[in-house]
Amino acid sequence: MGLVFVFLGELGALDGEIGFREPLVNPDSPSSFYEALDETSLADNSMEIVKIQGRKIAIAKRYGKIYAIDNECPHVGGALGWGTFYGNSVVCPLHQWTFDLTTGKATKGISGDRVAVYEVKVENGKIWVKFPASQT
Repeated sequence: MGLVFVFLGELGALDGEIGFREPLVNPDSPSSFYEALDETSLADNSMEIVKIQGRKIAIAKRYGKIYAIDNECPHVGGALGWGTFYGNSVVCPLHQWTFDLTTGKATKGISGDRVAVYEVKVENGKIWVKFPASQT
């Protein structure tokens, strides 16, 4: 008899878990930048999952550069922030679908699939993520 895997919902940290918070809006910016986390809390070649405007975002620091992508893999909803790196891509921990951190395009999985990527900036020791107007 084989092992059966049943997916019952979103994989990832639960809402209200310690570490999730609604971030601050940058008061000096007319654009939609939101504070994600302290730059010092993100080690090189690591990822953190944050919640911004009700959406879970994986913040990655790879080779010294910071990226922000949707946390949810479009395949089965795996938490990309719990994945691993392969080159400049993140690998979903469920089925190894792989997404480029710069473009969000799938490099392994279904051709044409992608995850959203977000502009990031570091200011005053904080990582800020910009959301398009339609998501704020």
